Amino acid sequence: MAELEIYYTQKLEATEQVLKKIKNKLAFGSAGRLLFFALIVYSVYHLFHEFQIEWVLFFIAAVAGFLGLISWYVNTKNQEKYQLQLHYLFQNELGQLQGAINLFDDGKLFDDGAGFWSDLDLFGKGSLYHSINRTVTEYGRSALADQFKFNLLDHHSIKEQQAANKKYATQMPLVESVVATALLYKTEYESFDSLFSWLNSPNHLQQSSWAKMIRYVLPVINLILIVLVFVLGNNALLGVIFILGWSQIGFYAKYFQSDFNLLGKKESILKQYAQILNEFEKIDAGDISILQTYQRTASQAHNAIDDLSKISSRIDQRLNLFLITIVNPVFLYDIQNMFALESWKIKHQKNLQEWIQLVGEIEKLNSYAFYSFNHPTYVYPEPVDAIMQIHATALSHPLIDKEKSIPNDISIGGTEKLLHITGSNMSGKTTFLRTVGVNLILAQVGLPVAARSFIFSPMQIFSSIRISDSLQESTSYFMAELKKLSAIKTGVQKRTASLVLIDEILRGTNSEDKYFGSAQFVKEMIALNCITLFATHDLKLSELATEFPDSISNYCFESIIENNELIFGYKIQRGVAKNRNASFLMKKMGII
Repeated sequence: MAELEIYYTQKLEATEQVLKKIKNKLAFGSAGRLLFFALIVYSVYHLFHEFQIEWVLFFIAAVAGFLGLISWYVNTKNQEKYQLQLHYLFQNELGQLQGAINLFDDGKLFDDGAGFWSDLDLFGKGSLYHSINRTVTEYGRSALADQFKFNLLDHHSIKEQQAANKKYATQMPLVESVVATALLYKTEYESFDSLFSWLNSPNHLQQSSWAKMIRYVLPVINLILIVLVFVLGNNALLGVIFILGWSQIGFYAKYFQSDFNLLGKKESILKQYAQILNEFEKIDAGDISILQTYQRTASQAHNAIDDLSKISSRIDQRLNLFLITIVNPVFLYDIQNMFALESWKIKHQKNLQEWIQLVGEIEKLNSYAFYSFNHPTYVYPEPVDAIMQIHATALSHPLIDKEKSIPNDISIGGTEKLLHITGSNMSGKTTFLRTVGVNLILAQVGLPVAARSFIFSPMQIFSSIRISDSLQESTSYFMAELKKLSAIKTGVQKRTASLVLIDEILRGTNSEDKYFGSAQFVKEMIALNCITLFATHDLKLSELATEFPDSISNYCFESIIENNELIFGYKIQRGVAKNRNASFLMKKMGII
């Protein structure tokens, strides 16, 4: 951790030094622009009093210098903005190491309460998603969330993703640059769905021989008429120009309006995506197939998307007074832009959706790289193509502070299919279930896990840990739980391998009914193709291990009373919990 803090502190300091230099440059540039402006005024003054070629040349040089400094200023200002984004990024990383909250999106919108992600607190403030997320675009946020919800379930795919994550995490300066570039061009979210639909719409101008002819012929005729206006002094010809131009533009106006409205105001977001692709193209992909594919696609994509961004910019400028009154009727500005748009569509319509989604995948990789780099003590797990199993040593929850975390081991697989875990309230049962689940998710997206070792076979996760009733659906707590248990059974039956996490089921019924229902559910689980971690307060259920000695094992989290204080060890051990803390705490608090 100290090494990481040093790394980000040095990055911050280096960025601050660059910003100071840029600030000095900008001050120098401002003085230079003022000087050249004064020279322009000075030369104009002399030209009015005495026209000489020397003053004309002086004026041209002063204007050229002034325009050159403006261009230099814009570029330097962009460099400053980029460095400010790097500074923001490094501050965020250093802050997280020191216990601050991540400044990137927490993914709360992705928590629909419907799956294991809600039970494992994958989304929301302080969640796993929040800890890992370094995405800026909507497609990046969605790609990361989708991967959390729908893990890789093939060991070859997991190994390929691990290789990509490892390789990319060794190129942190580039990763930082890609994220800073995304932040530099950050825009408000705009859906691309309408744009994807537009790709399949007809190209009316490209299909019209008349339109293809007039886009070249009419501007030439208009230029000839303009020359005749000056030669003949016949201003009426200007009216002919406007009538000819606007009649052609007006004929296609409805078609133009729909497509221009669709593409207008998208310059910024298209520019952002193009720049992300352009920056990512610089990676060293090595022999990693995922990175090679992404790099190759990014190379094809960034120029094309940048071209679409430029067309969008020209569309946005079409209502400029000069363009709408002069350029459009004379040169058919709208028609020329529509031809450019249709040509772009014809050339790239099969690729745009893939390119936009690639940006999301790149941003997901950025998030993975930061997580891998920021957790150097974590280990990359070993996925195996074998019977369902999890074998982990020193397993911890990645969101619990390392100084406070109590690591545990777990080993289950083969004929052993269910761990029956007992323990008192606050002893660590639920945290253990979440620890196993969250680390399996990390493993199945190709990331390192909080463990000394972790061997697993890929499994779909199902859970029943947190239950909520629903006033809108008139669903009681008990019925909501039954629906969740039914969904688990149905889901497991459809899968080749599953991990089921159950915490204290059937709390809404009497003890006898609860035991019978829980025992029957346990028997259902060991008959299905899944591994189950079953946490409960019901000690009687531990007797099932005698009935099914090869399939069920008893484990517990024990608490001890020492010097009139309740002490939790948070270490899982074989056996059944014996101590009771509820009555002890009630006595201590004077309740009984």
